[in-house]
Amino acid sequence: MISIRKLAPIALAIGMSFAGVAHADPIVNFNLKDGNNNLLTTGGTGLDWASSGSGVAKAVGGFNPNVALQQGYEFDFLYQAALKGSVGGLQNMNGLDAEANGVGDAGKGYEFTIVSKMREVVLSSSVSTGGPGPNTSTAVFGLAGTPAQNRVAIYYDTAMNANTALGTGFDDGQLIALFTIDAGDDAFPTFSSFTSMAPNAGNGSARIRASLSQPGDFVDSNFLEGITSLIFGINFQSNLNYPAGDSATAGFHLSSEPNSAGLFPGYAVNLAGGDLLLQVDGNSQFTSRVPEPASIMLIGAGLMGALGATRRRSNKAKQA
Repeated sequence: MISIRKLAPIALAIGMSFAGVAHADPIVNFNLKDGNNNLLTTGGTGLDWASSGSGVAKAVGGFNPNVALQQGYEFDFLYQAALKGSVGGLQNMNGLDAEANGVGDAGKGYEFTIVSKMREVVLSSSVSTGGPGPNTSTAVFGLAGTPAQNRVAIYYDTAMNANTALGTGFDDGQLIALFTIDAGDDAFPTFSSFTSMAPNAGNGSARIRASLSQPGDFVDSNFLEGITSLIFGINFQSNLNYPAGDSATAGFHLSSEPNSAGLFPGYAVNLAGGDLLLQVDGNSQFTSRVPEPASIMLIGAGLMGALGATRRRSNKAKQA
């Protein structure tokens, strides 16, 4: 029998061990399915999105290696890509169409696509001068706007009509997951950076954390299923490159969106208006949620209270 004396330190440890400590949301292994309970990936650790993914920073005016961006300036960023494949686990994805060329390739039967929109703000920007080479300008961006302006969605589609060049077919399939982008935490913050090395060249990176935090957010377990715990969020990382190369597109989210209720309005790229078109090579992992330290402390406090009640009953029994 475990005595009250032995349990008390455990209860105290539960209540105090997480106090004041920041914890990353744990990565969840997942099963990827086709909606008919056919497994495409078993025990996957991530999703690899095509390197031909497209991104656009709307009306930023381009990046000049000799000019810093204005701190506090806000703009919208859009993204879309087709799934290239899963990472880890046992895979049976021979039917995946990953080309995003507007037509289903021979022997393929489905595609997965990802789309997102977010409002960004310039946190800092500077120009590096005086070196042996040409000047460079670097900017760091954070999250701005409202939850409605910051969303990530994943679609499944047997039409296989995603078209990178035209910007169509990425958001007209069956909506299987919807997340809201948030600021993240110390372990995985939402931010991006970009360095311009010439008027027509630059690169950067981005990290985005999103979660099931707003009404309407969901994950369809017929397609995405966490193995050890429920999927609560998604961590997305990418490399950004300019010029866009084979990621060049005429627009974003230019489909009828029958299943996404206008979440991603169509947008035609306007290079003359200052749009910056980027190649985005991304990957993502799914997460569950770590209990908040306050919740863990409540669990410990509850256990301490239960132990106290047990001790009082034991004392009364001895006195009777």
